[in-house]
Amino acid sequence: MKKATRRSSIGIKEGCNSVRNFSTRFSLQPFVRRVEKLTDDQKNAIKRIGFGDLLQIPYQMLSKNLLVELMERWSCEKRAFLLAPGEIALTLLDVALILGLRVTGDPVILRDDEPFSDLEKEYGASLWNRKITVASVEERLDCLGETVNEDFIRSFLLFVFGTVLFPNANGKVNSRYLSLLQRLDMVCEFAWGAAVLEDVVSWLCKRKEINVQYIGGCLIFLQIWSYEHIDVARPSLLDSSNTFPRACRWGTSRSHHRQWFTTMFKELQKNQIMWKLQLTSEESSVDTVKELLEAQSDGDVVEELPAPRYGVLFDKQEDNVRTRLHIMDQWIAELAHESEIDKVREVHGEEEDCSKEPIIQTDSEGSSSHNVPEVQREHMEHPLTLEDSSMTIVTSDEGDEENLGTKDQKLKREIDNLREENQLLKNQLLTFEEQNVELQKEAENLRRENQLLMLSSNSLVARLERLLIVENVDTMEEQTSESIGNGKGVINC
Repeated sequence: MKKATRRSSIGIKEGCNSVRNFSTRFSLQPFVRRVEKLTDDQKNAIKRIGFGDLLQIPYQMLSKNLLVELMERWSCEKRAFLLAPGEIALTLLDVALILGLRVTGDPVILRDDEPFSDLEKEYGASLWNRKITVASVEERLDCLGETVNEDFIRSFLLFVFGTVLFPNANGKVNSRYLSLLQRLDMVCEFAWGAAVLEDVVSWLCKRKEINVQYIGGCLIFLQIWSYEHIDVARPSLLDSSNTFPRACRWGTSRSHHRQWFTTMFKELQKNQIMWKLQLTSEESSVDTVKELLEAQSDGDVVEELPAPRYGVLFDKQEDNVRTRLHIMDQWIAELAHESEIDKVREVHGEEEDCSKEPIIQTDSEGSSSHNVPEVQREHMEHPLTLEDSSMTIVTSDEGDEENLGTKDQKLKREIDNLREENQLLKNQLLTFEEQNVELQKEAENLRRENQLLMLSSNSLVARLERLLIVENVDTMEEQTSESIGNGKGVINC
């Protein structure tokens, strides 16, 4: 099949060897700011439902060059990173130790056929658009203030899902999560850590298989996982009493050039890799870790990925063309919807407030761009002092600041290009189906020819048998005639 050669933020090009940067909406900054505003009663309420360890995670910048090198070495087929000394996978134990989330229990599944609930409507979702913006959740939390009730817990968890655990490319949260948050006493029964692991793997596969530019998922987990397992750009340990979860004990990594990371990963040695994390006595006594170890010893849990919560995971045994068509249709619909929302915001002037949030641009060394006003630069140097709690968008080093008009035009071009590629794939699929029909016809013709040959061979055998019988009869008659003739001659003599 002919591959598309256009380089785009969303494409179908597979097996690209070039190291590509990425963009993400993930940022610990708004999460840490929100946690700092919580009262002790609110923190205790979050701890009771199993998310208390997340509240201890300090602010940390993403090392994009490190993450790019990891992403480039991901294998969708093996579900592991292929490093020079060998392959190493992400495990449930990694999630339990790094994030402190439960990885055993009921699976986190968002069903497409989940009935639309009044709770979803209350949080701003609609039947035809079951999404909740992170910005609206933040506004809801601001209005709640120091209130500690079910509304606060649900709102805070949605905020955590949209910013830290399951961030995506559009800054929204799937409203179907509310079906899992209806009974708050049952929230702690779900394997949220296993869902985080599956979501990270799903985004790694999307980047590898369909070349997406925007990356979602809990990237801080991926970064801390690298610190724990691979001795490359590993920062110093924080001098703190908080040693669990392990995301609390690492400082910010020193920035390095992309080429430095590429060289370090190519020259990686076995003694630089911790293949399996070793538990401390303190970690062994943590409930989430104990539950996992007990489940593994009983054979109830194996180190494999759970079933997908939603969307499409890549299966090499499935029709790859159909899978990509389905994924591209989802992306086209999502981009078209975002474009329509941007148009509405432009008409009503809603983008004026959002434009106050600075867009942090990183170059290949991880440093921030200098093409920003002095006041915004001071805020970037001290991100935790920002008053605006909007989510920061970290863009790739290839991106420039775009106004709404430019963004809308870019989205339109992207949608048009995707539709062209989608149509190309559909045409190719149609061609494959036509070829399949022709092959089936040829196979049927061959079967008929084979049957004719068998009938012909059977007929030939029958004719040969008849000829042999006739020949035998003639021979016997000749022998009989000769014997009779000889008898008459004897009598005459």
